[in-house]
Amino acid sequence: MKKWIAVCVITAVIVASISACSFPGSKEKETGENRAALTVQQEQQEQGQEEKDNNNKENEAAEQGMIKVFSNLMSLKLPQGLEVQSNETSNAKLVYTDSHKKVKLEMKHDPEQMMTDAGIDGARLKMRGIMEQDSEGEKLEWLKDETQLIHGKHIAINEVIIPSKKGDGTYHFVAWAELDGALLEIDFTAPANVRDEWQEAVHEMIESIQM
Repeated sequence: MKKWIAVCVITAVIVASISACSFPGSKEKETGENRAALTVQQEQQEQGQEEKDNNNKENEAAEQGMIKVFSNLMSLKLPQGLEVQSNETSNAKLVYTDSHKKVKLEMKHDPEQMMTDAGIDGARLKMRGIMEQDSEGEKLEWLKDETQLIHGKHIAINEVIIPSKKGDGTYHFVAWAELDGALLEIDFTAPANVRDEWQEAVHEMIESIQM
């Protein structure tokens, strides 16, 4: 009887020891599965956060009046009061005017006219020469003639009042930049006597440009 009891006690101890121990292979497998589950969960959380951030940026841009143009290669804030006159999906030329067709904004992107960011300042100097040549002896009133660094891109600016013998002249703002390896031209014109109504909005448009 004592012998049988001793055997039972020994058996119970062995079973308890086996239950308390875990096999290395089983633990490694369990750990690997937990890590894989955590990795998948992390990726899903990061993806969800990225989508949320993108949606927030798009909503914020829409609230600020930003639009995307040229196959989403560029976004900018248009001056209020301008209406599109061209195909909004055009990748070559976009035209906007006011309701009276006296104020005009043109944006041109020519993929065949190659350009680099470093070459933009040369375009500004060239355009200034053309403007002075086309003035037919009239003295131009230069408001701005410089190249600015905006959101990591160089944008050349020619801003001038072009006099006219027939009236008050023209407020002319031209900006140049490199977009996707090609020349981007932004050309804004308005009667000089309404310059004050548009100048600040035009400056804001240029400062808002993101490529």
